[in-house]
Amino acid sequence: MRKITTISLDEKTAHIAKQMPNFSHFVRECLLRHHANSLNRDECGWSKQERFGNRCVPRVKDRPTCFVCWPHGRPSQDLVTRFLREGQTLEQLDRETKAENWQLLNVDQNYTVQEMDKSPSRPPIESNFFARLLAKFLRR
Repeated sequence: MRKITTISLDEKTAHIAKQMPNFSHFVRECLLRHHANSLNRDECGWSKQERFGNRCVPRVKDRPTCFVCWPHGRPSQDLVTRFLREGQTLEQLDRETKAENWQLLNVDQNYTVQEMDKSPSRPPIESNFFARLLAKFLRR
């Protein structure tokens, strides 16, 4: 179930938001990335598996995307199945995941985001996170 939340933007940030294909998706992904960063401190808290190059398992029901292990987002079940069956390299899986999740926020290019089936509960967002995020956009 979606929760509707109102945020206040100034003229500059409102202009940026209008240019995005789906601002709500962008905000949701930013929150998930912030959550991963604040909880994991650049380290994933889930158990790692050797078959995924000592990263966490990418497809676990009701688990949010781990952007520490999977910076290009969660690979689809088809990509994971093909990776495991055909013995692809982790680099191939990453490349195909990036192509599949083209709508995700590209940290270097600042695009938009991927839809998630279920939103995890999150702690309050620190204001400096949004300041850093907006500063990244304003540098373009």
